[in-house]
Order: sequence, then C-alpha cells, then structure tokens
Amino acid sequence: MPPHLQFNPYIFTGYRPLLTFWGCINSLFYIHNETINILTHGIPIVYMVLNFPSAIPWKDLDSWFLPWCHIVGAICPWVGSFVYHLFMNFEGGESFYYRLLQLDMFGIWMSQSFGALPMVSASVFCLPWACRCLVMLSYCLLSVWGLYKALTAWSPWERRLCFSMPFIMRIFLCGLRYTSLGGGDPNMFHHIILQDAVSAVGGAIGAMHIPEKWFPGTVDLYLNSHNIMHVLVVTAVYSMHRATVSDLVWMAQADCRHHEKRASLLDSLGQKAEL
Repeated sequence: MPPHLQFNPYIFTGYRPLLTFWGCINSLFYIHNETINILTHGIPIVYMVLNFPSAIPWKDLDSWFLPWCHIVGAICPWVGSFVYHLFMNFEGGESFYYRLLQLDMFGIWMSQSFGALPMVSASVFCLPWACRCLVMLSYCLLSVWGLYKALTAWSPWERRLCFSMPFIMRIFLCGLRYTSLGGGDPNMFHHIILQDAVSAVGGAIGAMHIPEKWFPGTVDLYLNSHNIMHVLVVTAVYSMHRATVSDLVWMAQADCRHHEKRASLLDSLGQKAEL
C-alpha cells in the first residue's frame, strides 16, 4: 500500500489495491477490510433520508430552520464518511486522499455545528434574549474554529480533538439543562448525555486501535476499532435524533414563566445581598 494508506499498523490483510473510479464502485460487491466501514455508514444514509423528515412533527413546530439543521446535521457525516471509505484507495494519489479526508471531517463538522443547534437553542430557550444570543454566537465561533482545526489536522488524535471546544460547551449546556434555569425536554436528558458520551468513547477506541492492537491481524475484516467506532457513532446519532425531536416539540410548547420568576427572585436576592 502507498504510505498515505498505511495508517493502521495492526491491520495486515484485506486491503484493496489502488483502483479506478469504477473499480472503487465495484468494491461494494465483495468483502475487504473497508466493507463494514462503508456499509455501517451507507445504510444509515438511506434510512435517515427515508425516515427522519417524516419523523419531525412539522405541524407542531413554529420554525423550519432548526428541524432542517437537525436533518442536515444528522445525514452529512454519513455521506462524507461513505464517500471517503469507498474512494480512499482511488488511484488519484495522496492529494486526492486528503481531499476525501477533509470531506469526511467536514461532514462531522456539520453534525457538530448545525446538527447541535437545536440542542443549544433548547438549552438556553428560557434565558434572557441577550444571554441566548451570547451563547449561540459563542457556539458558532467555536464551531468555526473547530472547522479550521479539522481541515488542517494531520493525525487521528488531532482530528478528534479539533471538536473539543464545542464538545466542552455542550457539556456546560447539559449542566445548565439539569438546573431550573435550563430548557429542553427533561425526559430526554439521558439521550443528551449519550449523544456525546457514546461518540467520545467511539473516537477514543478508533484512535487507540483497540482491539487490533491486542490481536494484530485477527480482526482485519470486522470488529476492528474503526468498525466499532462506526457502530457507536450511529448509536449516538439515534440518541441525538430522539433528543432533538423532543426538544423541538418542547420549544414549540414551552412556558418559561417559572424560569422568569426564578430569575427575578435571584436578582432580588442579589440586590439584597449587596445592600
């Protein structure tokens, strides 16, 4: 294999040779060490396109922007990853490969940025307008920074850590949701946790090459770290979908008056403390 495709020293067999465009397409119909990676992201594309738009309760919502952010953010990572894994051994050389890798990272970024906007919006829905704008602006700026880092990263750990700042901010928003000041459907809190926790575990497994590091050459075609990571991130998007649909309905029906009363009470207590 050329040097740019020698990124996992524990996978010994099953590699496709360098192929033409149609050779890459034909590789969909035989088994190799990228088959599981291609299918675990190709099948979700079809499922999400057919089911996610109809799963959104459009008639119960006040806006179309956030629902479409969710749909686009949920589908884009699988499209980028499917194309990357299918054509990674295209005979275009190293420069073409890194363009595919950037496409893959851009799809992940779409999920981390646009796909997360409904969760961010719901979490701060009952805060004052200025606070909501500040949080949304901060998250957008951190997402842009993450995109730059993603498109310039050169190692597996760099590519995973480039989304660390938006990830940390979502953790903060999870904590906010747990308080009486935070918004969002309270019944979906466990899915809010799972959507990031499961992805983080999958990313760590992929970067550490577990379990093929322990059993070199025995999990070349299936059950290697990248296969496991793909399954875990699909599971994480299921949690994201459940939480987002519930949050969208919650925002359309939310009554924030008890949040406003609590904020007024906190302000008055603060003023008394200053006196």
